[in-house]
Amino acid sequence: MGKKDIATRDDDARIKLAGRAFAMRLEGESVDSIALELDLAPLEVEGLVRVAFSRLSVQSADEARAEVEGRLDILVKRVNRDIVLAQSQSERTALYRIVLAIERDRATLLGLDIPKGTPDV
Repeated sequence: MGKKDIATRDDDARIKLAGRAFAMRLEGESVDSIALELDLAPLEVEGLVRVAFSRLSVQSADEARAEVEGRLDILVKRVNRDIVLAQSQSERTALYRIVLAIERDRATLLGLDIPKGTPDV
């Protein structure tokens, strides 16, 4: 079977090829072996894999950010509960510091932190 230009394939076929090429690359297959198996040119395989990686990295960053923020929410709730149950002011102060650190991490995660040296407006 001769190589079939990917542009001549329908959208569903291109999506399936991209997914398969990406999965094979993640499994350690070479571009040439993927091209041979999928009946594509090596340059087409490289393009498919590059697009898949770029889409994955954007999606994964958003998903990871949401996951981390969810864990931070759980931590804040637990620490707030512990503040109520704290036996001394020193315990409460230590827990307040934890809440502040969590919120500082959240601001950094979400890109809300203001760089040092930024003038007040």
